[in-house]
Order: sequence, then structure tokens, then C-alpha cells
Amino acid sequence: MKKLGRPLLALCLAAALLAGCSAGGGSGAATSGAATTGAAESAGAAAAENSGGADAAADATAATAAAAGGEAEQKLTFAVLDDPDSMDPGYTANTFAGPLFFTAYEGLVRYDTENNMVPGNAESWDVSDDGLTYTFRLRDGLKWSDGSDLTAADYEFAWKRLLNRDFAAANAYMVYSYIQNGKAAYDGEAGMDEVGIRALGDATLEVTLEAPCSFFLSLLATWTYMPVCRAVVEGNENWHRDVGNYVSNGPFRLVDYKMGEGMYLAKNENYWNAAGVKLETLSFKIMQDVSTALAAYETGELDGMLRVPSADVPSLRARDDFHSMPQFGNTYWLVNTTSGPLADARVRKALALAIDRTALIEDALQATYDSVLGHVPQGYVQSDGQDFRVAGGDYGLSPTANIDEAKRLLAEAGYEDLSAFPTLRLGYYTNEAAKTVAETLQQMYKQNLGIEMDIVSAEWAVFYDQVVQLDYDICAMGDLGTYLHPMAFLSTFAGDSPPLETGWRNAEYDRLLNDALKETDPAKNEALMHQAEDLFMNDFPIIPLYSGTQSMMMGNHVRNWYYSPVGVFVFDRIEIAAK
Repeated sequence: MKKLGRPLLALCLAAALLAGCSAGGGSGAATSGAATTGAAESAGAAAAENSGGADAAADATAATAAAAGGEAEQKLTFAVLDDPDSMDPGYTANTFAGPLFFTAYEGLVRYDTENNMVPGNAESWDVSDDGLTYTFRLRDGLKWSDGSDLTAADYEFAWKRLLNRDFAAANAYMVYSYIQNGKAAYDGEAGMDEVGIRALGDATLEVTLEAPCSFFLSLLATWTYMPVCRAVVEGNENWHRDVGNYVSNGPFRLVDYKMGEGMYLAKNENYWNAAGVKLETLSFKIMQDVSTALAAYETGELDGMLRVPSADVPSLRARDDFHSMPQFGNTYWLVNTTSGPLADARVRKALALAIDRTALIEDALQATYDSVLGHVPQGYVQSDGQDFRVAGGDYGLSPTANIDEAKRLLAEAGYEDLSAFPTLRLGYYTNEAAKTVAETLQQMYKQNLGIEMDIVSAEWAVFYDQVVQLDYDICAMGDLGTYLHPMAFLSTFAGDSPPLETGWRNAEYDRLLNDALKETDPAKNEALMHQAEDLFMNDFPIIPLYSGTQSMMMGNHVRNWYYSPVGVFVFDRIEIAAK
């Protein structure tokens, strides 16, 4: 199985590239605490509502109860885009796994329906005065979905498992970059008993960091830090492929999975707050064709859907079952920096300059996205009150094309006669929005520069293998930041084996990011991240395009749901009202 992504890099053809436009959405404030107990962080966004469906027995139970009481059946069917590449939360970074992980699992902390960070499996926690040691106290009586006890040792096992290089966890970086001696253990230079993760009895977990980290609790809300049942994992290496042996700890449990069709879950009666979960069943239907999904939604076959066809957004925007959810994401195109003329940074910048982002967004996609003129998108507010993207500048880019500067750079690189410029490939993962972007870029390069581009496409698995193998020239990609911080994006291209391969490496970039991780002064930390982004963007291994919202449909009968700016499904409080 291929390893995907870094810091929960969402490999966001599912989240950024395909995002639909719209109106609406809300925001919230971010808060955090140190040397305190209880909830700590929140990030901005907008609230809405959700649902699900699964197991025949659970459906029958719900139907019987509803018939007897005259109430609506507590079941929800929701369309998502694709199958996960793995159902092991410690292994994958693929965003298609999010619906399962955020409903079948729960970490020490979690998000509520207002995007606040609240206690999950941890009832409370303390942070030492120096910000290095977190002590988490687990809730009494935590259970796995099979009824066995969940203890702090399960958390220690799950996190240390990611530090075994042979396991090839996609998001190992999210653990070893922060936990004391995590990198040394990952590199085989320290034993696991030297790592700063220790179960102090069944109900207490002590975590020691390499350096204070202001967003550590946000990391804990990602699926990378969710627990797995040690007894199950050690007893069956294929546990995550065996539905009958699939043990989790969240508000729902997996009861069936049919590849290409759907993931079916039922309420987990062993969940610590099962009494607060109203849904009896939750079905995630896999529907790659969003137009087909919309037709199913309109007939009542679906209660909601994650993605709305961009062409339908203008007509749907005024409806109260249409929701535009803010996203901390960036849609961009990767550039193979080892491929022919693309090995020259001047050529790469010229191709970024030749794009009219406003026309792409407004005319081709008929969307209301914002142009992104760097790697980190809009949405992170610095300590001085400025947005990180605004403070970072635009790297000579603009929302509209700068054709003269693009041609100047190409001539400087030896391509004054553009008719001699080699034909390049524009590759994309098969879907409607990506196809529209590819066709639009092809037209812009032809019209603005006289450069020919061939369009090629593939299904996700094949497409991602091509990215890893550098078997492309320019291809569609994007990040959905899974925690609200610039490092969610910057770390994607760090190290000697980044999950998105462009052929670009820079030791100084890595050093700056490592220094930023250790810097406790907010202004100095931000300055280091800006320096790193400057190195990256001045070489243009990506062509940034836009950031936007997630256009979703959710029936008005679905109450108390939320989809966060960092891609978290908060479905455990859903209640289905009578239509």
C-alpha cells in the first residue's frame, strides 16, 4: 500500500481541488490554554447539520422505535467521494478516510459543532509551566466497540507504532517532529522507552514534547493521534481490512464496507457518551459522480452530500439546504522540477504568471473562491493580527495573468521562440472540477503563451502513483490543512521523502522549519515560517490557484451537524427530525 501525505496532508483533490463555491458560512474565534485542564483550542468556521446509516439490524430497531413513537427514524445516508486507501488511522493521510475515522474513532480531544476544541477520551489535562509536558486523565470506563477496556496503554502503543519506520505511517512526521526523542526513535537512534509518551497506569497518559507547541492540541484532534486497540492490532495484522474484526472507540462502529459502494456504521453502544448519540445508523455512500449524487439527494435517496457540482451551485445557492463551509485549503498544481524545461525555475514561474485566476474561478468554475498567491492559503491570523498569506506577499503573482512578464522569463530561459517550447502534459485525477481546471489552463497557455499542453487523466490510485514516481509534468493537487496552522502546508514538502513528489529538495528549507518548530516566540516563529515559504515559492515547485469553500447539501430534517474548516466531520450529535 502506498503511503500518502504528511501532516495530515489531505491530498485534497477531495477537499481543495473539488471545492464548490457559494454563499454563507460562519466563523469562530481561536482560544487555547496552558497549565489548565479541560478544553483548550478552537478555530474559525460555520455550523450546519448531518446524518448516517448502516446495519440492517440497527435499521430495523430504529424503524420499530420510530413507528411506535411516531418519531423520525434516526438514520442518515450521506454521499462521499471515494474509498479510503486504508482503514487504519495510524497509516494513511488520505482524506477519503476522514468520514470513517471521524465517526468511528475519537482521540483525547475533539471538535464540537461550533468548532471548539473539547475533551474527548481525555476528561481533563494539565500542561506544565514550561509547556513541555501534557498530562491527560482519561474518562472512567472507556471501552472499545467490542466491549474491552480502553486504557492509556492503547494510546502509547498507537502513537509509538507510528515511530517505527518500517510501518511507513504517512503522518509519522506529525508525531516525531513534536514528541521528545520521537525523531531519534524513528531513525533508530533511540529506543521506544526513551520516547516522551508514557502510560502512567490505565487512566493517565503523560506526553513530553521536544519544544513547546502552541497547536499541539489541534494535532491531537487529527486521526493520526487516534488510538488503536493493541490486542486487536497485535492479534491480526489485517485487522483494518476485516470488518468483522474492526474495533474502534468512537460514537459509531463499522458494520459493513463494500468497496466502491459505501461504508456502513451503527451506533456504538460502548461509546462513553452513547446516551448523547441519537443516530442509530450512518451510511457513507461512495459516489464519485457528484451529478448522480445530487440527483439521488433530490429524490430523497440521500440526506446529504459532501460535494455539489460546480455548475449547479448558482441555482442551489439560495436554498436553505445548501451550505457553504469555509475550508483552510489550497488548490494548486504540482510541477515536476526534473522534467525538461520545467527544471528551470524561470519557466515554472512563467507558467504560474500566465494564469488568469479570476477568469478560472469566475468564468470556468463559476465559483466564489479566493485566488491564492503562495503556498499557505488565507485563514491563519498571526500574532500581529495580520493574515499569514497577506503578510507573506504574492511572489510576483496576481489574480490576473501577467503575460509580458511570463514571456520575458521564458525568453530569459532560452525560449524566445515559443513555438519551439516542448509540449507538456497537464495531468489530473478524474473528476469534473479537475477536468474543468485542466481544460482552462490548456486554453490559457495556448492563448497567452502559444504553448501546447496535452491533457491526461487517471483514477486516483493510478494518478497518485504517477505523482510519487514523478511520472508527470504538471498535475492537479491541493492541501486541506488538517490543523489551523501554516505548518500544515509547509511541512508537506519537507525532508528527503515528501509525500507529494516534485523533485524539489532544499536543506535550508528543512532547517528553517525545524527551527520554527522549536521557536516559542510567536513573531520569531512566524518569521521563520515566512522565510521557509519564500525559499519554496521563489523556486515555484507548485503553481498556486485558489482557496474556497466546501459546497454541501444537507436536508433541513438533519439537525446538529458540522463540517469544519480542517475537514472534520462532527456527526455524533445529529438528530433527524420529521420531514
